[in-house]
Amino acid sequence: MLAEERRKKILSRLSQEGQLLSTALVKEFTVSEDTIRRDLKELADAGLLKKVHGGAMPMTTVPYEYGARQELNIEEKSAMARRAVSLIRKGMLIFIDGGTTVVQLAQHLPADFQGTFVTHSLPTASALAAIRGSEVILLGGKLIPNLLITTGPAQIDQAKQFRPDLAIVGVHGLTPQAGATVESYDDACIKRVFIQNSAEIVVLAGHEKIGFVAAYTVATTADISYLISDADAERLKPFAKEGITIWGV
Repeated sequence: MLAEERRKKILSRLSQEGQLLSTALVKEFTVSEDTIRRDLKELADAGLLKKVHGGAMPMTTVPYEYGARQELNIEEKSAMARRAVSLIRKGMLIFIDGGTTVVQLAQHLPADFQGTFVTHSLPTASALAAIRGSEVILLGGKLIPNLLITTGPAQIDQAKQFRPDLAIVGVHGLTPQAGATVESYDDACIKRVFIQNSAEIVVLAGHEKIGFVAAYTVATTADISYLISDADAERLKPFAKEGITIWGV
């Protein structure tokens, strides 16, 4: 089989399965590990897949900048936010991060809801400010303009003081093997603190995030209590097998 034909088959398999192991490709195509390694490198260099340890993942179609993501899949994001709101109880201390899905939570909470929200996101803090019965704590630090979140060493120290009842986080990628991942190192650092310190973890991940691995891990599947997603049930089954409670929309 010619290299071009083999690489087309690799891309076809990847689109169907969401992830590929190099060992399985070696066996399927009866070629050496070096050959598959070169195939994956060529495809990764062409921007057609993401090469990861032991195999490959699809490239994400989700933009990095907050503004570019804000208008994508609005109805689906709203539905996921409504699901997440059903987990929020009066008097809770809740960490809410800076994703474009979780920011919609404020729209579905009662205006007189009483609780305390902690966030490092300017848009999230602004949206939560409309809930007059609640307290909003915005963690300070250096602003990351592309994501509209704050970051820094002092912020991490501040975050360690909280023990939230619930952490509600968005991600850039989610797989059973890699867990929940994001593209920003600074964002990952603050998310990890709250995930480690919170009683329960809720991950909101649209269908476009499932099967993709971003650069930095923020939670393993063992960390996640609930997964809320608009992906089809078949794609979510592997996460249920890991013990995560799945809520589709």
